[in-house]
Amino acid sequence: MITEGRDLWVSALTFSIMQINDRTDIIRYLQEHDPSYRVEDNVVFARKAFFINTLIQWCYNQLNTGKMKSNEMGFYLASIEGFLQDQNNLYWDEEGNLVIS
Repeated sequence: MITEGRDLWVSALTFSIMQINDRTDIIRYLQEHDPSYRVEDNVVFARKAFFINTLIQWCYNQLNTGKMKSNEMGFYLASIEGFLQDQNNLYWDEEGNLVIS
């Protein structure tokens, strides 16, 4: 795993994401925190939703397999919140590593 920009901030909003149990909860979180989220007719526009869903599922998998400890989750949640607020970038590199910059 590659990480950059370790000076990411954590706010109270970050911890609301810990209540996510399924994709509907992710959509609810995006509605509340993603400025790009909007619905036109029955089409949902949330340019960062797919990536965030993938990252949250990856985090849960890491927790369930013991590759990540629960106390490490806050860093990733802060990274997601920073990503939503355009304060940092998140992406998977060509080798499948998460890059936070």
